[in-house]
Amino acid sequence: MQLCEDHVKILEGSKGQGAQKAMEILVAYGKCYEAERMIPITSVHIAGNFPVLMDEGVEWLENLAGDGTRVRVFTTKNPEMYDSEQADELRIPDFYRVRQKRIHEALKSLGVTLTYTCHHYLAGNVPRFGDHIAWASSGSQVFANSVIGARSNRDGDHVALAAAIIGAIPEWGLHFPENRKGQMLIDVGKLDLKSYDPSDFKALGWSLGKEVGARIPVFVNLPPDLHIEAIKGLLYTLTVTGATGLVHLVGITPEASCLEAAFQGNPPASPDLQPKQTDVQKAFREISSASDEKVDLVIFGCPQCSIQEVQEIADMLEGKRLHPETQLWICTSAWVKLLSQRMGLLDTLKAAGAKMVADVGAADGPHLYLKEQGVRVIAINSARGSYYAHNLFGMETWFGSTRECVQSALSGRWEGKR
Repeated sequence: MQLCEDHVKILEGSKGQGAQKAMEILVAYGKCYEAERMIPITSVHIAGNFPVLMDEGVEWLENLAGDGTRVRVFTTKNPEMYDSEQADELRIPDFYRVRQKRIHEALKSLGVTLTYTCHHYLAGNVPRFGDHIAWASSGSQVFANSVIGARSNRDGDHVALAAAIIGAIPEWGLHFPENRKGQMLIDVGKLDLKSYDPSDFKALGWSLGKEVGARIPVFVNLPPDLHIEAIKGLLYTLTVTGATGLVHLVGITPEASCLEAAFQGNPPASPDLQPKQTDVQKAFREISSASDEKVDLVIFGCPQCSIQEVQEIADMLEGKRLHPETQLWICTSAWVKLLSQRMGLLDTLKAAGAKMVADVGAADGPHLYLKEQGVRVIAINSARGSYYAHNLFGMETWFGSTRECVQSALSGRWEGKR
């Protein structure tokens, strides 16, 4: 890989040990994918939370910060383990409080913008069409490629932070226009998509991800007015059972105004896949892992809840009260929590017995301590969140629509599909 003079000097230690280590990571990464050069980037997003870093990763961040290292590119941060304003109420163990504090201080010293959200593209980290970026979150990475039209591979967390420090990333994969060509055609015309809610699109993504793998799929016959929550549901779940980094939604993706554009002038004569409703129904059963119908916790927010989703849940809970043995958490960003308070939604949720927790995502962090508190069976409207909660933290999960999850919180038992 050819390095510019500035990068050679960094590799030799001219900007300190932290920058040198970051450069070593990027050079090794580039060699893995036979990259010929580095290219400048405009945006970075990292996970940077304890379940990803563990103690060794926290020490690495502190070593970087202690060396005076700083990021060169606007860099935002994924959710953390708990809402610091509710640490006592949520009974957060000191073990996690200490580690989250250490991560916070190290990243602040590095110059990372501490958004603590997986909706960073709603909180100021918005690349332009064609921008080269390094986003470590696989869900938002596929969103950036497929909806915004920015260019990012599925970069790991350490690679993304190293890219933020250097301001560049090895050029390979989806950074090249020719590698963004569609590789398989999926026709969803046989599905009654007008009757779908976001959970159905998540189940569809779950089913198709296993067939797509790492290929770039092209979807045709999607509704022209497809809601953003449906788009997120499909994209964020395709990256759970599959490994694609780009999805062409014809008529939605900037590079897929038509079928010919998606396939760069050479579309196939017939679809590779035509999913059926039975495939979607089967996926609902696969996503859920629980057998006990008693629900300990209903949790929303993978990705974090938008203000529209908070409004929807608050409307369902207006004048009602949760079952005394079931908790309901809404995981969101601090700015959505503030907006919810301003709009009176937070009062409605509190009156029903629900909790709104900021800086937290429903996929991972909370389960570290909730399981220790006796939470065993959860209901969730995110296929992605169900997968991580079950496979990484051993929680038993029920997956369904937002309405089914709210109804379960009111009755204390699972009220959705089985």
